[in-house]
Amino acid sequence: MEVRVKSAKLYYGWVVVLVTFITLLVSAGVRAMPSILIVPFQQEFGWSRGSISSVISIGILLYGLVGPFSAALLQKFGIRRVVVGSLAVLALSLAITPMMTALWQFELLWGLISGLATGMMANVLGVTVSNNWFVERKGLVVGMLTASSATGQLLFLPMLA
Repeated sequence: MEVRVKSAKLYYGWVVVLVTFITLLVSAGVRAMPSILIVPFQQEFGWSRGSISSVISIGILLYGLVGPFSAALLQKFGIRRVVVGSLAVLALSLAITPMMTALWQFELLWGLISGLATGMMANVLGVTVSNNWFVERKGLVVGMLTASSATGQLLFLPMLA
């Protein structure tokens, strides 16, 4: 009598979920970072809280507005290309930030570029990944990936503050 042992291979979709979770975690942390920099920017550059807050508001607005376009780009060009491109743009924005000296540079880097890049990696990414890779556990995956945004803020904000 032959006994067959079922192979316990890991479904590759879970690897995709892990990478997406980390991506969304970092994106949420970066998106929330300017809020803790209001006072240091005010002291360093002499910018008003209103000016700094308006840049943050533009970034949040673009973060939300980009969602539908992000979904279309994710379907057209693929998840990997869009996420890698968005992460590259976000990394470039972060790398140039220490060199900024004027408010318009902050508006460009954090209002426009960071807002668009993080918007490309918003909750739409999590839903797209769950739709592409899961049928039975789709709700669980969407919940996990949605939680990554709050987790990113929870981890990054205290560390940066």
